[in-house]
Parts: sequence; structure tokens; C-alpha cells
Amino acid sequence: MKTIIIILSFFAITSVNSQAAYEKGMGKAFELWGNQKNDEAANLFERIGKAEKDNWLPYYYAAQIHIVKTFNTKDAEEIESRLTKAQNYLNEAKTFSKDNAEILIMEAMLNTAYVVYDGAKYGMTHSGKVEELYQKAKIIEPENPRAILYHAEWQMGAAKFWGKDPKAFCPEIEKAILYFEKEPSSIPFYPDWGKNQIARIQENCK
Repeated sequence: MKTIIIILSFFAITSVNSQAAYEKGMGKAFELWGNQKNDEAANLFERIGKAEKDNWLPYYYAAQIHIVKTFNTKDAEEIESRLTKAQNYLNEAKTFSKDNAEILIMEAMLNTAYVVYDGAKYGMTHSGKVEELYQKAKIIEPENPRAILYHAEWQMGAAKFWGKDPKAFCPEIEKAILYFEKEPSSIPFYPDWGKNQIARIQENCK
């Protein structure tokens, strides 16, 4: 009995130390990202993902860094490289968490980045993927504010392209605002971004 207690205590201590190391590493990666050290942050998230073995969040954030960076980049080679890396990270994330709305949303953003980068080359092949991914995410989590907000932005962009009124999707933005207010924040490092983009997207409603 004494031996069992010692063994259980050892595993408990190991688990606590592992969790502390994870939280410290994630905090450092977010700090690097906040200081515009994008590649350092992405690399750290990747290392955390490899150490964690079964956690999708580090790979998810590594992918997000590369995707977001492409929207402010003109260099075609860099864009292609970052989006390829992002897809690889999301593939890793999906091995740990299937039918995950947040991963689907991020993959929709990745495909959006391809269309924004070169619509002539990727518009036909990737636009359908974007729509499909947002629809899947909303089926899994109907009240996910990021799925609703960014799907509305995508639909507004499509409406403008086809000469239609983007204001038709403004009610979806109002719905997203309500869901942002209801969104729980109990899981450490769980995605909660997007609320600061509402005003920018609402410009389409004027």
C-alpha cells in the first residue's frame, strides 16, 4: 500500500510539473507573438506541441501566426511557404482533435488567405472550401462567435464581388457580438480572439 501511494504521488508531482511547464511555455510564446517576434513564437508553439503529444492548441496557434502574417506580406515565396507550414500545423492539430470547430475556422482562414493572395489562381479551388469549412464549424458549434463573424465577412466579400449588397449579412455580425458576450473562458489558452475585429467588419454595414 505504501508503495502504491509513493507511485501515485510521483505521477501527481510529474503531472503538476508538466502542466506548469506547458503554461510557462505557452505564456512565453504568446509574449513573443505580442512583441511581433512571429517566427520565434511559431517555433516555440511547435516545440510545445511536440512535447505535449496530444494537445492541438500549440499547433493551432503556430498555424494562426503564419496565416495572419501572410495578410501583411507581398512576397509570393514567403506567402506560399507560410501557408504550407500553416496547413501542416493544422494537420497535426487535427490528429489530436477531430470535428473541432476552432480548427475548421482556422482552416477556412487559411484558404481565405490563398484567395486573397492570388484570386485568379486559387479563387475557383479554394472559395468552395472556405464556405464548406465555415458551414461545418457552425454545425459543430452553432454559437461559435468566430465562425459566425468571419463567415459573415467572407459572405460580404463574395457579395461585393458579385455586385450584391453585403448589408444582407449584417445581422450575423450582431449575432456574433451576442455570442462573444456569452463565450466562456474557463479553458486555459482556448481561442477567444476576434472580438476586436467586429468594428472593422461592420464597416461593410454603413
